[in-house]
Amino acid sequence: MYFSKSEQSIIETFYKNLSSITEEDILTLVWSEGQIQAKFDTCFDDFNEENEEDEFTSFVLKKIELTGKPPVEITEADFFIINYHNFPTEIICNGKKIN
Repeated sequence: MYFSKSEQSIIETFYKNLSSITEEDILTLVWSEGQIQAKFDTCFDDFNEENEEDEFTSFVLKKIELTGKPPVEITEADFFIINYHNFPTEIICNGKKIN
């Protein structure tokens, strides 16, 4: 997997841990503004529409529980995206930090 210089130090550890996440695992994503308990769905290559040279990896998750106001937009179907622009300070799976 190729990571841009902007995102590598932010998301690489989480990306390497994706293979250990099961469908049943509930992740806790923590930001200073709040946290979300969620299940991992998928990831994809993405880009900034205002600057197409800004290519990065985005991760799709499904919200289970929300506390506070984390910096994500949640759809009506409870899905949201994280990438290096809004990446949480901690992602915890089964009691272990995976980012």
